Amino acid sequence: MYKLLIVEDEAIFRTVLPSIIDWNSLGFEIAGVCENGYKALEFLDKTEVDAILTDIRMPVLNGLELAMEVKSRYPRTKVTLFSAFNEFDYARKGLECGIYGYILKSDGEDEIVTHFAKLRDVLDKENQIRIDSEDFWRQRESFFKNMIESPASMSVHFDHKEYPLALIRMDEYKHMAYCSGAHRVRSIHEFIRVYLYEQLEIPNKGMVISLNDMFILLGTVSEHSFVQTVTEFYGNLKEELGMFKKNEEECLDISCVIGSTSANVQELCNSFMSLKESFLNSPYTGNRLITYRELDPNGKRILTFAEEEKLMKEIMQLVNGKAHAQLIEYLEALKNEWIASKLTDLDRISGFAVKLVLAIFNALGEMGKKSDVFLERTNYLMKEISYCDTLGMIFKKLEAFTMEAFELINEENTMKNRRIVDEALAYIKKNYAEQISLEELARYVNVHPVHLSRLFSKDLGNTFKYILTEARMEEAKRLLKDINYKVYEISTLVGYEKPRYFSELFRNVTGLTPLEYREQYKG
Repeated sequence: MYKLLIVEDEAIFRTVLPSIIDWNSLGFEIAGVCENGYKALEFLDKTEVDAILTDIRMPVLNGLELAMEVKSRYPRTKVTLFSAFNEFDYARKGLECGIYGYILKSDGEDEIVTHFAKLRDVLDKENQIRIDSEDFWRQRESFFKNMIESPASMSVHFDHKEYPLALIRMDEYKHMAYCSGAHRVRSIHEFIRVYLYEQLEIPNKGMVISLNDMFILLGTVSEHSFVQTVTEFYGNLKEELGMFKKNEEECLDISCVIGSTSANVQELCNSFMSLKESFLNSPYTGNRLITYRELDPNGKRILTFAEEEKLMKEIMQLVNGKAHAQLIEYLEALKNEWIASKLTDLDRISGFAVKLVLAIFNALGEMGKKSDVFLERTNYLMKEISYCDTLGMIFKKLEAFTMEAFELINEENTMKNRRIVDEALAYIKKNYAEQISLEELARYVNVHPVHLSRLFSKDLGNTFKYILTEARMEEAKRLLKDINYKVYEISTLVGYEKPRYFSELFRNVTGLTPLEYREQYKG
């Protein structure tokens, strides 16, 4: 039996709801009944439940704030809002707060029964994957590998007429493993795997197979519905991964390719091999979703030796001429040109980048600007580039390296840099509630984003993301001391569109959920 907590401020519903539904036949038992959100949180401190049915409009702590707090403290617990009002804004805000579902009180008993029957199935599936996790995934991986290797020998019955297919892959899998370690990669991989399972398999829209560094999504719905579903949760997954980033250097970009439908095992294998091949396009298509109709296997080109020599000569002229601004513009234009022309020979691109790094290092030596620290940085970067999987990451590393090189060449003006940092901090303080990016801030203070990022790190010892988050969290703390503000209202006021994201971030920063912080301040 799954445990259910009912939270309702109206006495009649607290009396009727536990008895009017045959909860045991649905697989639930009533663990408790509370009159408001705070009473519910006190109950949850002592008793673990699987699901909560809560009214929205309640005194002290309403249902939306309760949902946010539950999602943060007890992420596995499913919250269903139960309202007398058919209000779209409440339902939308509820989804942003992390609710499982929404039921109108006017819908009657049948709707409640249907909702919780589906919820029981969801909990059953989640328990299945939790209990038998690694074996569960290994069996699927083994089956799929065997099917790909010898499709003719596999006896697989297709229940549906056609199966749509998609692949998702972390763009910088190798780079993350090199820079952050295998444990970090494994934790991100497991998070993506479970997220995809919850979004595709639990709602009975398909199945997920984890295969090395990629995820195979096999749909059991129409192609149109599958594309809609994958497109939606791909965008949401990118946002979720944003919460996992340790710093601005860590790349958690993911790519997704959606293929055609398959009517038999051979077609499915062919579709998979075609999509897998398409990931060779990732040097220029990274961090985006594309369909098989957009793939052009004949449109790719390679980097020639003659082109390499010409580019190297032009870049080194800018280095020797100490024209850093022009060099950054040149590299940006070159990156965009290579992406547009679908340059996919990553080995050649990496080789070119390494030769360029070495050439710049030698040029600094001729200028008498070498240092042991810069030598160590150069050696590390040349190795790091070999682990990059996309053009974007390679050029990001090149831009950062040239920034360091020109700091040595120009022996930067400390006062000027301090002014830039002060202007940037003032802008953040004034605009923290807006969707500020590093690029936007860099344009405001008229420097390159990489340069601004390095100034933050050098002068303040922190990243742009940390500084912006700190400004937002300080304002959130101030607003939490005013009980007239709801937590989800504070989320918007400090620049976070999704209350659940704000709540998780606040907890990561302070060690407390927003409500726990408010309670501690009151105490």
